[in-house]
Amino acid sequence: MSARLVSLPGGAEPATALRSLAAGLVSGVVPVVLVADDLVVADAALAPLTHDPFAPTSLLVRPATRGGDVRVRHHLVTSAGSGFHGVTAPDHRSVGALLISAADAEAAGAAVSALADAVAAGVVPTQGRDAVELVAVALTRGGVAVRAVGMVDVPWSRDASQPAAARAAAASVDEARIARLQANRVDDGFYSTFVVRRLSKPLTRAALNLGWTPNAITLLSFAIGIAAAASFAWGSRWALVVGALLLQASLVVDCVDGEVARATRRFSALGAWLDASTDRVKEFLAYAGLAIGAARGGLDVWWLAVVLVVLQTTRHMSDYDFSRVQRLREAYVPPRDIAIADDGADGSAGGWSVSGAMELSSRMNRRDAVRWAKRAIHLPIGERWLIISVFAAALGPAWALGVLLGAGLLALAYVTVGRTLRTLTWRGPTAASGVLLLTRQADAGPLLSAVTRLVPPARRITWWQGRGAWAVPALLRLVELSAVAAAAFLASPQPLVAAFWWMAVVAFHHYDNLYRALQGSAAPRWLAWPGLGWDGRTIVVIGLAVLGVGSLATGLAWGAWLLAGWFVVIASVQWLSVQREASRSSGPADGS
Repeated sequence: MSARLVSLPGGAEPATALRSLAAGLVSGVVPVVLVADDLVVADAALAPLTHDPFAPTSLLVRPATRGGDVRVRHHLVTSAGSGFHGVTAPDHRSVGALLISAADAEAAGAAVSALADAVAAGVVPTQGRDAVELVAVALTRGGVAVRAVGMVDVPWSRDASQPAAARAAAASVDEARIARLQANRVDDGFYSTFVVRRLSKPLTRAALNLGWTPNAITLLSFAIGIAAAASFAWGSRWALVVGALLLQASLVVDCVDGEVARATRRFSALGAWLDASTDRVKEFLAYAGLAIGAARGGLDVWWLAVVLVVLQTTRHMSDYDFSRVQRLREAYVPPRDIAIADDGADGSAGGWSVSGAMELSSRMNRRDAVRWAKRAIHLPIGERWLIISVFAAALGPAWALGVLLGAGLLALAYVTVGRTLRTLTWRGPTAASGVLLLTRQADAGPLLSAVTRLVPPARRITWWQGRGAWAVPALLRLVELSAVAAAAFLASPQPLVAAFWWMAVVAFHHYDNLYRALQGSAAPRWLAWPGLGWDGRTIVVIGLAVLGVGSLATGLAWGAWLLAGWFVVIASVQWLSVQREASRSSGPADGS
């Protein structure tokens, strides 16, 4: 995607340009990137706005400790300034480039039209004002979510007094270096940032030179991950060491696919799904490989693998859903008249207060030691796979699974306490988009769906709007998977292996539902209901347990195969066919 570039001049009479922009948005001339006429920067630095087919409405910013005119919370612009419009507690500065996506065209057109009316009436003064920042204020106050995109650290200027020097500085940085800087990922964990990413950079340069696609690199990482699990399953000392090295290699290569995608701007829904789903499969296979390797040495640790599937799936659902709902609540900007100079964050009449919890968290995160410690305790994928590799190679598979379980429980306790306290500060209902995200993950089968119809629709929606509703999908996953684990434990050891594979397949299904919901879609009923829903599957497992150990082991084993055929094969084919149809209408893309 190459967005249409529009230069918005400042000066005394920008109303005509603003009306023209609003008319173009309403008529569907989108996406469009607005660039201030005095901005001097390398064209490649604008690529996150101009060449990302999935980019939402976005403002290019740089961090600013002083002189900022933008406030950012959870990567969203919650207040923008224009000289006339003030910003409470600014922490970024606008570069002067703004993307308006096709999805926001109608709302953005209305906001810009209102701005043009205010400018024409002289309500909003424009002399010496920046037209791009005026549009950013209009969008933010008009209810359009504006993502804050950090521009890489390259020379740029808004100073018209020395244009020749500014152009020379901008031209001094070659596009290849800018692409490498854009390949970096923000908000990585401690281990990934300081170890894995440093190892991935040379591989990323090689992949770019060879022309490898992000999806091909994802599949290579997947193959290496399978080889790591196979080595763990072999069980010997050297096989465990090789497995540990392969797992780390898979992690490094897994970073390369994203870096290549960001450097080349080759993004796709397929790439995002492939990257996320293969990560889950690799991790579950590593658990299984370690359990098989331990069994070769005479230790039965399948119970650890089973508990880890429950723990990791529950944690992931909580992570994704809390993050999205938190953003909707804490980065929400109430509508505000464009003619009012202040942003209302001081708690004045009609305004809103900046949350004390948000500000405390923001101040704490400015300290590097605190920020990195919090990320490490959260136990992201880099730290989890480091635990597996180190302890498998040094002490054996049982230690690897046991230490991972202990660290995972600590991480779960830490995030649960923090999120509970954060949730208590929220007021009002969850936004409609958040409710839709959560309800699409309910996974109710025919039985529960029939019962749910007895509840009035308004009451069902109200229940999902509660401030603690973000935890419901994770709790449903916990109930279902724990029921399987409990049934297997009571009848152990015979059904544990079959229970693990049943749970791994069901977890894949829940991840599939999650990724679909995050991308604004849901599995069709013909695909979801044959899986019986979480309620139906739980009833089946309880019934098998009542029939006896043999029935439970046999039923879980055959059920795992049947569910894999439906949830992994059929569901993936259906999803890929939908994405293929979407790509035909929007043009080919590749990435992760």
